Amino acid sequence: MNNNEIINQIKSELDIADVIGERVKLRKSARGYMGLCPFHSEDTPSLHVYTDTQSYYCFGCHEAGDVFSYVMKTEGLSFPEALRVLSDRAGVRLPEAGHRGTDIRGVLDLAAKFFSSNLTGPQGAAARAYMSRRSLTGSDITRYGLGYSLPSWDSLTNYLRRSGVNDRMIVDSGLAVANRNGLYDRFRGRLMFPIHDVTGKVIAFGGRLVDGEGAKYINSPEGPTYSKRNNLYLLDTARHSIRDKKRSILTEGYMDALRLSKCGFPETVASLGTSLTAEQAGLLSRYADMCYICYDSDTAGQEAAIKGMYILASHGLDVYVVSLPGESKDPDEFLCANPPEAFENALTEAKPLVIKHLEFLKPRLDDQRTRRSALSELFGALRTLDIDDVLRHKGSISYATLLPSEAIEQYIISGRPPKTKPRPQKPASFVIKSADLGYDILEAAMCALLFKNRECRLKFTLEDAEKLLHSDITFETAAAILSSNPEDLYTLWRTSGDDDKLAMIYNGEELLRRMLRMDVEEKFSRTYCRLMWKSINRRIKEIQSMPFDDRDYKELSRLYKEREHYHL
Repeated sequence: MNNNEIINQIKSELDIADVIGERVKLRKSARGYMGLCPFHSEDTPSLHVYTDTQSYYCFGCHEAGDVFSYVMKTEGLSFPEALRVLSDRAGVRLPEAGHRGTDIRGVLDLAAKFFSSNLTGPQGAAARAYMSRRSLTGSDITRYGLGYSLPSWDSLTNYLRRSGVNDRMIVDSGLAVANRNGLYDRFRGRLMFPIHDVTGKVIAFGGRLVDGEGAKYINSPEGPTYSKRNNLYLLDTARHSIRDKKRSILTEGYMDALRLSKCGFPETVASLGTSLTAEQAGLLSRYADMCYICYDSDTAGQEAAIKGMYILASHGLDVYVVSLPGESKDPDEFLCANPPEAFENALTEAKPLVIKHLEFLKPRLDDQRTRRSALSELFGALRTLDIDDVLRHKGSISYATLLPSEAIEQYIISGRPPKTKPRPQKPASFVIKSADLGYDILEAAMCALLFKNRECRLKFTLEDAEKLLHSDITFETAAAILSSNPEDLYTLWRTSGDDDKLAMIYNGEELLRRMLRMDVEEKFSRTYCRLMWKSINRRIKEIQSMPFDDRDYKELSRLYKEREHYHL
């Protein structure tokens, strides 16, 4: 059969109403069915599904097509991927069924079942004990398809041979290695992580050593079904959550992604190594415009995160880097010691791409011996970004590099690098971390709301500023905004070189941008409540640090009750 015949056969076996009905609640109409459109937000059904033509059309957003275009758009799949999904659903065998790549997929499926049976069987006791030590349960075996490769040289090879697989196919699938004595299993004595393509097919494995000596992780080699640069671990299950939550979380390793997914962050994937590729960035950009990178906290992990950020940004993603508080080196270790809320807080404090790069380069920017190379690296990277994205951070770039903001702006617009001689009489103590700057990022967010929105200024008083804004810069900025015209203030700050207030406001805007699906009123309310909660908590700690009397007990009781009112 040719391609058109295959497509037509798939369509004849499937009813588009059944496919769309799995995701959209449909009700009967004159020509077919109606329902709420999955392509845009609406309260009144405007999606029409026509059973006579096996097509759909939305009278609201004008999306239209057949069952293939529907699956491609809703699942974020390419046409070949959608073809594979729908052919499986329709029971139609694709013509490449005899091709070596497809045969290898069958071998990998056999291996996955073999590994799974090992893990749940009597020979998997050591692996299950390891899982217990890592706080993994029996339900995780099914949920993530985990398995165990026996500590034997040829248990998998012999199993596959008994199942009718020839030696050439076993080697081509990456499951065994050939030497002069024959074949031996690539994976031995390891907890096995199956790697799926975006349609859910097993294409490779990663194996984590359970006991003994050897490489900590071993991965399948690239072959007919597996290209590391074109896949992400857990993307097959995470893509729906990424689309729903409008963000992805990107980690380095299998256990990091699995732990986050298990702890309530199902939008997490792993990059199958530290070197993120353009193809992987393209995969993530199908589902959401925002990505949080949480790589290992060591220098190599942070360098990889910086490089990965620019690759992601080049594909139109808003990128933030998550720094884990404390001594945890990776998300897995952090979540084993902290509740999920702690990681959510780390997401809130994540740094945007430019800010994180400035923070990373600061030691080199402050050292005259490395300043030139650091500036070259910085401006070379900035050149790859959208101009508006860089201009948003102009004040922070100016402070970090000690270069005039006018020179930064001129470079960004013209593409000509600024002179690298620093501004005279400027402090060299600029640090991106808000704690080191001397202000709370939430206070900066409130200043940004006041600066940009008249409605927020009408709700916020100087008394509020005195109570909630505890740093000099945020209080002085808010007081100036509440008593002056913000447009006049902007001109004054620009002409007087008082860029620290603008830089602080820019940082606050970055936090506000991450308050997804909120309008200005909701952002103001949330920021106000969080500042109140922190202010009350600060007073509670102050009282607790001193000897108590009856009045203190009464005040503490009142503060505890008041704090609950502002808890989010």
